[in-house]
Amino acid sequence: MKEISFIKDKRKYLHGVVLAFAALAAGLFLYFYFFYHGTADGTVMVEIPKNATGREIGEMLEEKGVIRSATVFRAMLLATGNGKALKSGYYTFRRGSTVAETIADLKNGKEEVVKITVPEGFTAAQIADVLQKAGLECYGDFLHEAETYAPFPYMYGPEEAKVKGEGFLFADTYEIPKSCSARQIADMMYRRTDEMLTPALRRRAEERHLSIHALMTIASMVEREARLKEDQVPIASVILARLEKQMPLQIDATVQYALGRQKEELTIADTKIDSPYNTYERQGLPPGPISSPGMDAVRAVLDAAPGEYLYYVAEKDGRHVFTKTLEEHQAEIDRIYGTDD
Repeated sequence: MKEISFIKDKRKYLHGVVLAFAALAAGLFLYFYFFYHGTADGTVMVEIPKNATGREIGEMLEEKGVIRSATVFRAMLLATGNGKALKSGYYTFRRGSTVAETIADLKNGKEEVVKITVPEGFTAAQIADVLQKAGLECYGDFLHEAETYAPFPYMYGPEEAKVKGEGFLFADTYEIPKSCSARQIADMMYRRTDEMLTPALRRRAEERHLSIHALMTIASMVEREARLKEDQVPIASVILARLEKQMPLQIDATVQYALGRQKEELTIADTKIDSPYNTYERQGLPPGPISSPGMDAVRAVLDAAPGEYLYYVAEKDGRHVFTKTLEEHQAEIDRIYGTDD
């Protein structure tokens, strides 16, 4: 009888130990879920893609410093059945949030957003105007961020650009949370450019002996110069040919960028201004891109090769005429726009 009693007491003891450990584990788990904050501070914008799994979302949030534990995040989704209740979209999270706070935000859905479209060929200053017209309060800081903030190494060329981020603010349609900071918007656009510069595209640029910075600089000029998509490759070919022959590029769009305003026609005085972006006066590429090129312009540069054509002039309908010599070029200008006689 004593042996049976001992076994019963042992079972009760073990049962109590198991319950104690279970209670401790549950308490720790609930602590990590409801009360455990990370050490990071500030806010971060995160895009939750459609069809992202709980594991992917948790790892993304942990990497961004929003939560401390992706494991607790995934476990609570399983325990509460909230895995399918999370909504995709752009979120501005407070770093160091608890898992409970973060799941609640994701269940409630993305915050109020503003939809903007950045056209191909826009400059950073023009993008700031787009943000202002959309009612985003951070527009006033955007140009400063574009001028000073360049997170990817390929955004730097041999000399300092006027606006470090120029050309890398990808032209696209964005849904931007109203609480976004100027840096977060710049990051969003920079990341989109980085995604579009695929490994295959980067290999092609390397094969052409073009750095990403040079590629985007040439593409930005092609974007601003070509009024028709069909002219992008021929214009890129002229630019590459002039670079190969060490001729000044004489790109009107770079002078307009230096002037800081768009002009219908440049004067002789305009082409003599003192600026590293004046490709009439300097040889080689300007310090950096002059606009945000579209991917068609980027691919046009990679598809182009230096050829015999060294000049081009636009017809009144926007189509360009390409010529090999200065005499032929001048004859086309006289034909299209008349002579000064």
